[in-house]
Amino acid sequence: MIKRILIRIAYFVIGFGIAVYADSFFRQLIQGLFQWTTNNGIQFGGKDFYLFGNPIYFTSSGLVFLIFSIANKKEKIQKVVLNGIVLIIIFGILLIGISALNANLKIIECTACDNGIRRLGYNEINYGVILATSALLSIIPSLIMIFKNRKKASVQHSV
Repeated sequence: MIKRILIRIAYFVIGFGIAVYADSFFRQLIQGLFQWTTNNGIQFGGKDFYLFGNPIYFTSSGLVFLIFSIANKKEKIQKVVLNGIVLIIIFGILLIGISALNANLKIIECTACDNGIRRLGYNEINYGVILATSALLSIIPSLIMIFKNRKKASVQHSV
């Protein structure tokens, strides 16, 4: 029991660590998505300076890694890789969609924009919410798999 808890804590810490490591990459990616999805209707100004990333994103990434590991603990390596690819694809699609929606809403709400160009400071984007939402929604297939496995196990126990 303690071993299982420690292993799950380790998975959470690994997910948290990956999120910390990838934070600056995702900040730049989201900035690029804001510009790309608005046809350069968003321009950034000022200094791109931040000390710490968003703890909501770090925590959600740890939870995603933990839930994914629980959902795939009894699966063969090929199935784990396939499920990982599906998770990454869903995350990517959600990241693009949420960023595009957020960027276009920022342009729509701008009433004093010059030629439809909105100027934003680098820290005016809520990177943590975009990343956390994308991560948490991308884990839904794994949650469904966990619930199906639990239901199947409870049916077998009652028989």
